[in-house]
Amino acid sequence: MHSIRFKAIAITIAAVLTAVLSVSVASFLIIQTEIENRSVEMMNLIAQDSRKSIEKYTDGIVQSVQITSNRAVDMLDSVVLARDGVVGANGNQAERTPEQVEHLDTYLAEYTNAIQAEFSSVASRTNGAISYYYCISPGVSTTEHGFFYSRAGRSGFSEQEPLDANRLDPSDPNHDTWYYTPIKAGSPAWVGPYEARFLGYEPVCSYVVPIYKSGTFIGVLGMDIPVEEFVSLVSSIHVYNTGFACLLDKNGQVLYYPGLAPGGTLKLPIDEEVLRQEDNGDALIRSVRDDVEYQMSFTTLATGMKLVIVAPTSEVYASSVRLTHVIPPIAAIVIILFACLTFLAMRHVTSPLQSLTAASRRLAEADYDVELGYRGHDEVGALTDAFQRMRNQLQTYIADLNQRAQTDDLTGLPNQRHFFELAADELRLLLDNGESPVLLYFNLVGMKQFNRQFGFEEGDRTIRKVARILARHFGEQHASRFGQDHFAVITSDDRLEERLYEVFDECSSANGGNMPPVSVGIYRYSMGNVDVSVACDRAKHACDRRRGSYYSGFRYFDESMLRQAEVFRYVVSHLDQALSERWIQVHYQPIVRSVNGRVCDEEALSRWVDPNRGNLSPAEFITALEDSGLIYKLDLYVLDQILEKIQRQQEAGLTIVPHSVNLSRADFDSLDMVEEIRRRVDAAGVSRDRITIEITESIIGSDFAFMKQQVERFQSLGFPVWMDDFGSGYSSLNFLQSIKFDLLKFDMSFLRRIDEGTDGKIILTELVQMATALGVDTLCEGVETQDQVRFLREIGCSKMQGFYYCRAIPLSQIIDRYRSGTQIGYENPAESDYYEAIGKLNLLDLTSIVQKNDGTLHNIFNTLPMGVMEIKGDRASFVRTSQSYRDFVMRYFGFDLANPAHDVFSNPTKEESQFVRHVQACGDTDSLVFFDEVMPEGHVVHFLARSVRTNPVTNTTAVAIAVLSIDEPSRANHASVPQIPAEGLARSLGQEAGGA
Repeated sequence: MHSIRFKAIAITIAAVLTAVLSVSVASFLIIQTEIENRSVEMMNLIAQDSRKSIEKYTDGIVQSVQITSNRAVDMLDSVVLARDGVVGANGNQAERTPEQVEHLDTYLAEYTNAIQAEFSSVASRTNGAISYYYCISPGVSTTEHGFFYSRAGRSGFSEQEPLDANRLDPSDPNHDTWYYTPIKAGSPAWVGPYEARFLGYEPVCSYVVPIYKSGTFIGVLGMDIPVEEFVSLVSSIHVYNTGFACLLDKNGQVLYYPGLAPGGTLKLPIDEEVLRQEDNGDALIRSVRDDVEYQMSFTTLATGMKLVIVAPTSEVYASSVRLTHVIPPIAAIVIILFACLTFLAMRHVTSPLQSLTAASRRLAEADYDVELGYRGHDEVGALTDAFQRMRNQLQTYIADLNQRAQTDDLTGLPNQRHFFELAADELRLLLDNGESPVLLYFNLVGMKQFNRQFGFEEGDRTIRKVARILARHFGEQHASRFGQDHFAVITSDDRLEERLYEVFDECSSANGGNMPPVSVGIYRYSMGNVDVSVACDRAKHACDRRRGSYYSGFRYFDESMLRQAEVFRYVVSHLDQALSERWIQVHYQPIVRSVNGRVCDEEALSRWVDPNRGNLSPAEFITALEDSGLIYKLDLYVLDQILEKIQRQQEAGLTIVPHSVNLSRADFDSLDMVEEIRRRVDAAGVSRDRITIEITESIIGSDFAFMKQQVERFQSLGFPVWMDDFGSGYSSLNFLQSIKFDLLKFDMSFLRRIDEGTDGKIILTELVQMATALGVDTLCEGVETQDQVRFLREIGCSKMQGFYYCRAIPLSQIIDRYRSGTQIGYENPAESDYYEAIGKLNLLDLTSIVQKNDGTLHNIFNTLPMGVMEIKGDRASFVRTSQSYRDFVMRYFGFDLANPAHDVFSNPTKEESQFVRHVQACGDTDSLVFFDEVMPEGHVVHFLARSVRTNPVTNTTAVAIAVLSIDEPSRANHASVPQIPAEGLARSLGQEAGGA
């Protein structure tokens, strides 16, 4: 029998040798891969360094042209261009007078001479420049074409015939791309290489800049560089010992390759897909030529040409090969030393085990009786017997812990971590069986409110019931609770919607019907076989899209959501860069006061102009930032831009109107937004009433008590607060009872409805009247037509905003509008209070005029006194009266119709009143009836009455009566109007009327 010591040493050495051999093989493979990666990195680094050295030259070209283009823009006189019909609202060449054309041509000739003089100086100091030019757009002038100068040898530049852009044909495949490329791009661009016909077909690259003034295209300015200049730079690049650089055009055609004869062709072994990228990245590119293996790396120059670095593979890997030759001897020495040390260590370690054997055997005989797989009679076998029971107990404990770690305590369903493992197995099984898997995400709608109303114990009971329902329908191992009221299920697509409706029905009837609705998001694996966690996230995204639906239902994850998720990730990961590099621009949309037609406020709106993705809509990036909790960065950035704009206007002595900034609910979760805004505004030295806070109705409803406090904090600090999108939700009127907003901004949907019929006009009219009665300003957004402007003025809307006046534009365009004289014009701040008082006057409520009356207008009522009488035969009684009518009766007769007698009058005599007879006569016709009555004091009351409808059961006719006006006694014509006793008239008008 071999001893423990021998076995331990033998096993250890064998294990070490195996491990070393495995590690060596793995290390070799890893080193090989790492060497390749490092070689790619080194070649890429060489390519990048070479590109930088070349771009120092191209940067000089760009700087020369940019300097001249900036001067070309600055020297353009906007006033002259506007007057001659080039820019602004009158920029239409067909409408220019001969005098304008002559004046413009004279101006352009002087202008181009000045630009040519400056460009000539710049071009003469620009290394490699062979021509420079300025081509005037035919939309500006058909006779002045600009200038064109080319270098003849080394003797300097000579003037050539300038290009007439009228002769260019964009459809011609050989057209002058240097002219059209910057126009299409709308920005400076490198063009080429191409064969310049005007320079004897010499291959050149051009850097061209489009010239714009006040948004109008003026022309193209540029400079040409021979490709030979780039070839000379590339040919001087040396890589390792024998490596070199070559040059390709945008299409991969070789422009320069060492040893390639002029006019010869060569195709480099670079995949076209890879070549279309900026550089080869991690791609390893190799080729064999003349039995020598080469490695290549490329990068894209500013001109669009490709710089390719080529080096023999043996030179690239030289240092790595030397390293691989050193490793094996060192490894062999280490193995030998380790074997010797192991032998000595085992000899020392196994000696105590002999003493431990006896103690372990006694311990085993006293407490344990467990058989293990090892049956040896050495010390290890004794230890195995001794610790058998301990091991079994540990196994029991571990099994219990695993059960707890894999199960949700509340429902008994698998928890999220365990569900991912089970779902991955189920997914493979469904796919193997040819079924279509789906991942479902469940959410109980309004569970937070449910817990508030019924308590957490009842909420837990409800969650357990839902868990049992899901387990019955989908299987306990296929459902999971992710926490709170969220569940996930994996199943097949077979009868999916039918099964979901069964779940909805069962949930709605559970717990006595006291159950919240169930919202479900569905991800179908037919869209892509993604990881289970990703599928859960996509199903949750679809479920979240049902937010705001308070009934059970489901929604599928679709391609639009996938694109939205991609945009979400892009926006969140690039926000800081977008802010620092000002991809996000702040535009300002004017708000016009209805009374004077002047700009009284401006709303700041953000626009994301991305260099990679173009314009991102606010609906995309604002939603992403709100959901990610990063919206506060954008809103504070907008505030800083507003403050900077106001400071610039203050320094220039320009008029400053209040600017509004929109806030999100997530802003208040991220920081103390009220204090942060106060701090920044005060630090900028801007008056607080110049910054208006816009808060949407939905934000208020999300946490009413908290948001009410924030609104009051803003107002106490002097910031006006507006409610944005008023009427888009369901609780606006309730909000107005508790929060005193400074202005209500009506959602643009109201304006869309007024064109659909009179109902929309009535609703908006009443809302404006209500706000005015509360002393709150009103603003309607989305104004686009003159009819809308006229209607809003008629109903008393204080302010208007929309494309009818101006879209949201940047500060530069605001300044351009002032220069061109197309601005709306700011309201004088000194007149703002005056116009605000006029705007708050409610022209639909006479109280706003007479409430401070000294008593001289006691015959005037707030609204027309009106009432409804029921007439049957000779009997009549009032069933409804307005407050004005009750005031009318109280004022002239001292009777309170708020508590009327139940008796009715009958058979009125002619001497008593003609009133009842006129009303009775009105009940027999559908026509309007006008009649007058003289009051006892001599006042003449002018009445209007009309039959409304006849009760088919009682044959009672309802008649509406209105008091149109009351004349003073001095104006009354007593001879033409019969007078009646006061008692009879009072009884007729309502002393004994049957209702108020």
